[in-house]
Amino acid sequence: MIREYNPWSLQPQITSIAVVSIILVTFSLIYYFRLQKQKIDETPHGFVLLVQIYISFIRNLTIEIFGLKGEKLTSFFLYLFSYICLSNLIGIIGLSNPTSSLTTTFSLGLMMWFGVFFVGLKYQKISYLKNFCCCLKIKNKKIPLAINPLEVISCISPLISISLRLWGNVFAGGLILSLWFYFTNYIFEKIPIIGVINILGGLTMAPLHVYFDLLCGIIQALVFVLLTMVYWVLAKGENSLQEMNDNKNNENRI
Repeated sequence: MIREYNPWSLQPQITSIAVVSIILVTFSLIYYFRLQKQKIDETPHGFVLLVQIYISFIRNLTIEIFGLKGEKLTSFFLYLFSYICLSNLIGIIGLSNPTSSLTTTFSLGLMMWFGVFFVGLKYQKISYLKNFCCCLKIKNKKIPLAINPLEVISCISPLISISLRLWGNVFAGGLILSLWFYFTNYIFEKIPIIGVINILGGLTMAPLHVYFDLLCGIIQALVFVLLTMVYWVLAKGENSLQEMNDNKNNENRI
């Protein structure tokens, strides 16, 4: 019998989101208080060292794409990567992944999408809107004539693709794990005596969790963050790619 849908019922992803937020806040507080106890002339070690290596990785990635002026975005991308990564990994302890809900991934995609408009309007001003129009070029000046439907569609497609990419990979991984467990359990139920325990499922679920939750979870979080960075830096204008190349050349010289 199909269970009646109740829109007001508590979805498992909501509990997972609360757990992810509590974990992030707890780790942040632990790092803050341990950093306060750290002496200036003392070499970081243990938990503080690991967190600083992690922060340096995100910082270098942000500077490589946005340049030194974009260093202030490090904290944002640090939290974004941490949230998505932990949301993908929390399935290891038996909770439902927040990113297995299309609502969560679509909300993250909307954040990226609105960020594109914010960056475009900030750097290109009102001329950014000309990108969505059919323009007539007269003396190196673009005069908008009508809205270009192809540009509008191309503007919406990143929102759909980045949301569905993250959701599809996480949801598919959880679905494969569930199907595999029920399949092995179905087989072992037919075996007398030893069929009480799903031996094959118990032996194979751990490496499958490592692959789908740990490895794929980290990769998908990194892909989402990188795509967000690229979309934002491209919204800065025609010189954005040149700036990225200049940043790489300057880093190579250093």
